[in-house]
Amino acid sequence: MKQVNKEKEIKEYWEKSTPISFVEEKWSYEQKRKFRYDLQDYEHDSFRFEDWAGKQVIEIGCGSGIDAMEFARNGAIVTATDITDNAVNLTKGLSQETGIPLNVVQTPPVKLPFPDKSFDCAYSFGVLHHIPDPAPKIDEIHRVLRDDGTLLAMLYNKNSLLYAYSIVYRHGVIEKLLTEKGFSEADLVSRYSERFEGCPYTKAYTKEEAQTFFSRWFRNVEVTVRYNVIDTEKQRKVKLGLDDTWELGWHLLIRATGKK
Repeated sequence: MKQVNKEKEIKEYWEKSTPISFVEEKWSYEQKRKFRYDLQDYEHDSFRFEDWAGKQVIEIGCGSGIDAMEFARNGAIVTATDITDNAVNLTKGLSQETGIPLNVVQTPPVKLPFPDKSFDCAYSFGVLHHIPDPAPKIDEIHRVLRDDGTLLAMLYNKNSLLYAYSIVYRHGVIEKLLTEKGFSEADLVSRYSERFEGCPYTKAYTKEEAQTFFSRWFRNVEVTVRYNVIDTEKQRKVKLGLDDTWELGWHLLIRATGKK
């Protein structure tokens, strides 16, 4: 019962907090797209959407559909999935607005309703770290990937400036949530990792943890660190002029191939 309640809590949160939705602002697709890739300006270089032209791509957790559309406008055959009604409707709306086809499917938290070895690429940006036990979901991703398929994913980096300064120091130390209010670091990263406070579950991983974790399913796992930002009191995602070689960015990018 506890697990069911957590799944319900997570779904309810993301129904209200779909990323890059901007419904009240009535933003167009082009406005959303510009916001997305101006903010996370490393994505085209890192994920190379154009490499998947003519290939079958599944996105796990499509949100408002911006990345699914980026694959599709570069020629991929895209299946966008999400557990929430809002994400599915927003992504379908995006497809209607652009005239670019997407197969949009609402899925349960774990199971994927697709045959074995259906996809060349599975893409999941900022989703798996919100699942308390992601292993069964990755089992499913592994199942629907072809033998020569690729998993592209993003997880939050525990060894980042955003984690240390924006979450642990600003909230844990300055606001005394760690020292006087009984919060753990795990509580803090869940509460303050997203645009809207109170996400039910978020886990930040070290680079080494991510490497070890995905190596359970894939022979070749490459983890890189990008997105050098912090959240301040007045502004989220303030970019810092740091070289990526410092590996202090908020995003761990995973490219996994060679299914075991």
